[in-house]
Amino acid sequence: MRNTWVVGAGLMVCGCVDKATGGSDTGASTADAQGDNGPEEGLDLPDDPGSQGVPVGVRTVQYEGETLEVWYPATDATGTEGTPVDFNEFLPTAFLDHVGGVTLPLLPSVAVRDATPRSLAEPVPVVFFSHGFGGMRVQSFAMTSHLASRGYVVIAPDHPGRMLPNVLPCMFAPALDGCDLSGFGGLDPALADMETALAWVDEMADSGDLAGLIDTNRLGLLGHSAGAGTVTAMGEDGERFSAIAAMAGGAAVERDVPVLRMDGTCDGFVGAADESTLSQLTDGRVVQVSGAGHLAFSNLCDLELGRLADEVVAVQPDVNELLFGQMRSLAVDGCPGEEPLVDEDACADGFLSLDASDEVLFHYITTFMDQALKGTGPGVVADQFDAAVVWTQSNP
Repeated sequence: MRNTWVVGAGLMVCGCVDKATGGSDTGASTADAQGDNGPEEGLDLPDDPGSQGVPVGVRTVQYEGETLEVWYPATDATGTEGTPVDFNEFLPTAFLDHVGGVTLPLLPSVAVRDATPRSLAEPVPVVFFSHGFGGMRVQSFAMTSHLASRGYVVIAPDHPGRMLPNVLPCMFAPALDGCDLSGFGGLDPALADMETALAWVDEMADSGDLAGLIDTNRLGLLGHSAGAGTVTAMGEDGERFSAIAAMAGGAAVERDVPVLRMDGTCDGFVGAADESTLSQLTDGRVVQVSGAGHLAFSNLCDLELGRLADEVVAVQPDVNELLFGQMRSLAVDGCPGEEPLVDEDACADGFLSLDASDEVLFHYITTFMDQALKGTGPGVVADQFDAAVVWTQSNP
C-alpha cells in the first residue's frame, strides 16, 4: 500500500554526527558486532546485481557548512529492518506557517541509522550522488542504499538553491522568506557542494570509524536531473573520478572515462538520450527505460507531492500560478496515476510502474559501477530487460 501524507503539524529531526569524529553513537564496536575473526576478506553478495547485499548503515554529517548523507556497508548484526526516511525536515517553517502545517509520510528504507560500519580487509569504492532541482540529498535513498549494500560508500550533499525547501517558499506571490532559486540556471553552485563532500571523504579516509571502508583511489559520480549535469561537469574535469552515471540528464563528456546515461522515454522534462548520444562520449553506455518519467530515478513519487500541491498549495489565494504549474508538473512526472507530458503511443497508457523501473535502474547502475570501479562483472549489457534499450560504445 502506498504511503500518504496528512495535514497536521510536527516535524522529526534527524540524528547527525559530528564533523570532528565522523563517527556514530552506536555503543558497539565493529569487533563486537562481527566477532573476533578480524576483518572480512570480501563481501559475500548475491549474484543478481539488483538484489540487496549486506546490511546498510546511514548517517548525517555536518562538515564545513554542508550537510551530507552517508550510506555504507554495516555489520550483519545490523539486520535489514531499516530506519524510515523522514522528509519533513525539508519542509521550511515559512511554508508550514503559511499553509497551516503539513506532515509527509515516513518512507521505509533498508538502511539503519548510525549502524556500526562493517570491517573489511580492503576498502570499498566511493560514489558521490548529486540531487536534482526541487530534490534533496535523500531523494534517491533506495538507489544509494542499494549501492551501499553491494559494497560502496555513498555520499550525498544537499545543494542549497535548488532544494525543495528553497523552492516551496517561491510558490506564492510575493514569495515567502527562504525562496531561493539561485541553483536554477547560470553557474552550478552544486559543484562546490560536491567538492566539499570530496574533502570530507579525503579527511575521513585517515580518521574515524569509516576509514577502513573508504578507498579514495576508486571514486564514482551519480546524479539525477540537474545533478546529472553536475556530475558530468565534475567528471569531465575531475581526473580522480573513474565512473560517471547520469540519470535523466547530463552533458557531453569528452574525457576518456566510463560514462552511463540513463533516461526515461516518457520524461516530460528531459528528452531521452539515444544511440546518437554515444558520439558525445569516448567510453559510453546509453540506457532508455521505456515508459519511465523524470522521477522514476528517485523516491519522490512516494511522497505524493501532487496531492500536496492540489489540496494544500493550489487553494491558497496568493499562489504563484505560473511557477506552481511548472513545479507541480515536475513533482509528478513519472509517478503512478499521473498523465505523461510526452505525447507518444508508448506513453498513452501511463508511466512504467516504479517497481519495474527500479529493477532496471538498480541492475544497470550496479553493474556499471562494479565494472568501472571494481573491475568485476559484465558491465552494461543489452537485452536484460524488456523495458530497457541499451547502446554501448567502449573505448578500444
